[in-house]
Amino acid sequence: MHIERRKFIGAGFMLAASGAMAGNASSAPTCLSDRQRTIRGKTYVAACPPVKASIPRTPGPQRVMVIGAHPDDADITCGCTAAKLIAKGARVKFVAVCNGDIGHHKLSRKETAATRRQETLNAAKVWGLDSYDIYGYGDAHVPNDFEARELVARKIQEFEPDIVITHRDCDYHVDHRTVGTLVKDCGYMLGCPHWIEGSKALRRRPLIILMRDDFTVPRIMRPDILIDCDPYIEKWCDALDCQVSQFYEWLPWDKGCEDEVAAIGDRTKNIAARNAYLKKYWAAKKLRDAARFADAWREQYPGKPLPKMLEAYEISEYGRPPIEEDFDLLMG
Repeated sequence: MHIERRKFIGAGFMLAASGAMAGNASSAPTCLSDRQRTIRGKTYVAACPPVKASIPRTPGPQRVMVIGAHPDDADITCGCTAAKLIAKGARVKFVAVCNGDIGHHKLSRKETAATRRQETLNAAKVWGLDSYDIYGYGDAHVPNDFEARELVARKIQEFEPDIVITHRDCDYHVDHRTVGTLVKDCGYMLGCPHWIEGSKALRRRPLIILMRDDFTVPRIMRPDILIDCDPYIEKWCDALDCQVSQFYEWLPWDKGCEDEVAAIGDRTKNIAARNAYLKKYWAAKKLRDAARFADAWREQYPGKPLPKMLEAYEISEYGRPPIEEDFDLLMG
């Protein structure tokens, strides 16, 4: 199936184009050609060097690392994508940079952090993840400093992912914005041997793609990659069900929908009611994205019916340019 690639143009490419139109292409930065690739007529530019045949990838299955701010961020936003990739044989790791310790209205911060750690372990088994790591910063306390960048960078270098998924830096939550910035700030530096002494610099830096959001300032997200959620939404419900403190306690209290949780009764017996509740409140964004990105879906998957739910991603210029294998893994 031919997949139409959405044009993804960085500032460097625009500079080169303007130089060429002015009859002075030689004045464009000499490093530009090393950081741009054209795939099926679409030009991609990124901060990091592209994949080269002389630098082989780590042997074994492809690896994807989802770096979220809190326990459950990766599950809610990228869970169906993870289920698809794992079913295709990829290795997937979820990360929560924060420990989720303020995500409850009754439990203490210490109790909440311990509860959420156990819940992520339960969810990891449902997904079939390599691991679900929690780095331990308190909620709203993750800094954008060298210590945090070093931690995130070392963990990326240890796993050697082909693709890293993280937050956009326009988002409602300060932790989401900070974590997205941390990951992007690591992008180029992941390949520098003396940036973090003793670390394993990556010759093949990962592609960085960004989770969906609803923000329109500074601009709406660009749906470069769309994933059909419909085949995986029941597993998504099973994984969210593991995180009891969030989806049946704290978030219903925060939203004021505790009565709907109470009406479910025994979740283990009323699976249909449980799943209907989870989809109503926590899959609403996937439904909205299927509507707002319908045209992009038709461009990327010509002739394929529009799913009920989508997970959408934007390619970040802070990683390497994409290659065909990335699209084949995510969209094939």
